[in-house]
Amino acid sequence: MDILAPLPRRWRTVFALLGWFALLLATVLALSLVLRPDRRDGLRSADRLFSTGRYHEALAILTPLAPALPEAQVRLGMLHTLRGEHVAAERQLRAAMLRGLGPVDYQRALLYLGRTLADSGRRDLAVRTWALAEDCRSIETCSYRGPARVLAADEALQRGEYLLATAGLQAALAEPLSPPWAESARYRLALLRANSAPDAARRDLTLAVAAERTDPLLAPLLPVVGDGPLRLKAALDASPAERPQMLGVFYLSLGLYGLAEEQFTQVDPHGPDALGAAAYAAYTRWRSGDASGGLQRLQALVEAHPDDPRVRTLLALTYLTTDAGDVAQDELDAVAQLRPDDPGVALAWASWYAARREYDQASQAYMRALALAPEAERGRYALLAAKFHLATTFELCERGLSVAEAAAAAAPGDPEALTSLAAHRYHCGQFAGAVEAARAARRTGGGPDALYYLGAALAALGDAENARSALIRAADLAPASDWRRRAELVLGMLPLYASSK
Repeated sequence: MDILAPLPRRWRTVFALLGWFALLLATVLALSLVLRPDRRDGLRSADRLFSTGRYHEALAILTPLAPALPEAQVRLGMLHTLRGEHVAAERQLRAAMLRGLGPVDYQRALLYLGRTLADSGRRDLAVRTWALAEDCRSIETCSYRGPARVLAADEALQRGEYLLATAGLQAALAEPLSPPWAESARYRLALLRANSAPDAARRDLTLAVAAERTDPLLAPLLPVVGDGPLRLKAALDASPAERPQMLGVFYLSLGLYGLAEEQFTQVDPHGPDALGAAAYAAYTRWRSGDASGGLQRLQALVEAHPDDPRVRTLLALTYLTTDAGDVAQDELDAVAQLRPDDPGVALAWASWYAARREYDQASQAYMRALALAPEAERGRYALLAAKFHLATTFELCERGLSVAEAAAAAAPGDPEALTSLAAHRYHCGQFAGAVEAARAARRTGGGPDALYYLGAALAALGDAENARSALIRAADLAPASDWRRRAELVLGMLPLYASSK
């Protein structure tokens, strides 16, 4: 048979069919490989959720993936860090690092491990952990060195180690930093320089930064800036006579007690703010941990200015925190004689009664303060009274609800007052009204507490789908707070709400 002769027609047909079959089989195999579930698909999905702050959903994806993938385990540790679950966070992060991670994931693990160590009180170990980010071998991994320096410097700032913080921030700014990290570092450096070099602090606030690539998975670690730069600029722009007092109060609000006290000592001792600055300095000393030193300063001020009700009131409130209730009462009696119709004095009495758990008397003192308050300030006084009833649950619905309504009516755009109203209505069984107040609070900037009460009230009304959405957002917005824990508790009870309807 001539091997070059054409094949019979039937054989050609068979071979053609075999070719089409092989092609079909190859296509099916290729599609099966493409469509086969891949654990890294889940990892990529979790990263997208993580990057957009949807931590609750990311946790559900990462938990089953972590045993098989060290990359998923390190992300699980990162989530536990954000949730304030320090033992679980450290365990997951260290285990993932021991299993073997890529260079970038290893750097992320170092930064998050340092954060959970610092948050659990092991600050020295946290700083040493962040220092390990200095050992990097590529442009990509060395990009984490700057954020690590920012975190260590911020820790030094909070501990009052101002020279160390300044050096750390300068070293961080010498590294490539993405705009958010650079802004945070510049603001903190300006805070430190404002104490002695206001012009340099102004320059720090206005310097432009070249854009660098940022890792979205690091965003939750970024030290908060908020409205700090605006407040600092306002203090820096004040007149030289007013600046020390304004800077001191600003530092005090941030817990930077050493800087605050230094500013208060720069206030003109013969000027109109001298007494106030001295009182602030004494209070700052007390807040910084030197209780006896702060108390002695306040006592000396009262002896030097016995007719000044502000100093006596501050001394009385300080006595309350040291369980010296009888001495506090003597000071308040003296203040009441000086200013019998001062709403601030009535508030001080309310605090005194509340500290003694005499809640009926405390409630009456709040009502007296509200009655004495100027018209423009009654919303603030009503909110303080509402917070008292909410915190103690004393006659929450009998008295607390009415003052919460008054606070919200006086300040219709205040998210704090609206959230307080939502809370009172929820606890008093007015679920539809709670939903209305909570939604109004959210429209005006309310936070996780507003979302929690929105979700809890919707759950009580049987609207499980919208309740779930609100509760998950509450948990994601403040993952390390009690609001997250309370939201997850209600989330677990949603089936019970549904079955009861």
